[in-house]
Amino acid sequence: MGTITNRYLIDVLWQDGARQDLVINNNEVHVWRINISQNIKRLEQFEALLTAEETLRAGKYRQQKDTYRFIVSRGAQRVILGRYLNTPPAQLQFVLGDNKKPYLVNENGMILHYNLSHSGDWIVLAVAQLTVGADVEFVDPLFPFQDILEDNFSREEIGRIGTSPDSFFTLWTRKEAILKATGQGLGDHLKITPALDGEHILDASLTGNDKNWLLRSFNIAPGYVSAVVIEDKGLHLIFFDFPKAYSG
Repeated sequence: MGTITNRYLIDVLWQDGARQDLVINNNEVHVWRINISQNIKRLEQFEALLTAEETLRAGKYRQQKDTYRFIVSRGAQRVILGRYLNTPPAQLQFVLGDNKKPYLVNENGMILHYNLSHSGDWIVLAVAQLTVGADVEFVDPLFPFQDILEDNFSREEIGRIGTSPDSFFTLWTRKEAILKATGQGLGDHLKITPALDGEHILDASLTGNDKNWLLRSFNIAPGYVSAVVIEDKGLHLIFFDFPKAYSG
């Protein structure tokens, strides 16, 4: 039976990612933070990178902010992933793997996994050679989280959350990141997905229960908490700031 080990990172150094070459080792996870407001001026550049299907989807959002968020997230994702594969962003070819999770393969056969999440004004993109999941949430102090605790959290987790929005969103992002990594989706599995600090045995009904996973929580900006999870061979997290890295 597999396990998951959850930890919180206190000190995170966001590096300027504007290096000429991006190389990722099989024991690394590269975490990118992308600010939506700072990238609105690049909408036309990003939109030119989208597929016809993505362009159509962008136009279906009712609110302009959602359209902008979609264009920035998909465009920035293509720019970043293209740099790893030394491929023009518009020419990236995505492959659907298990549970319809997309990934990329370069000309040398290296598999590049990724996972993207957004909330409020921020986007998080995790990149690795192993299966990876990511989630980010704005810590909304007005969100009525008490109403959903019983259905989605264990008794021990509810005790840890108490009345704290920070604790709620920390544990929530962990659950989402885990289920996104395995491709299982939320469904009825949130309650049995372990989110407290420490090592936990995975329930037999969870996808990926035959593997060991490592999860790290961290803040990407004031008022935002994020979580990234990966198979246990991927350990070293490196953090990049996208606006400083964009050269298009």
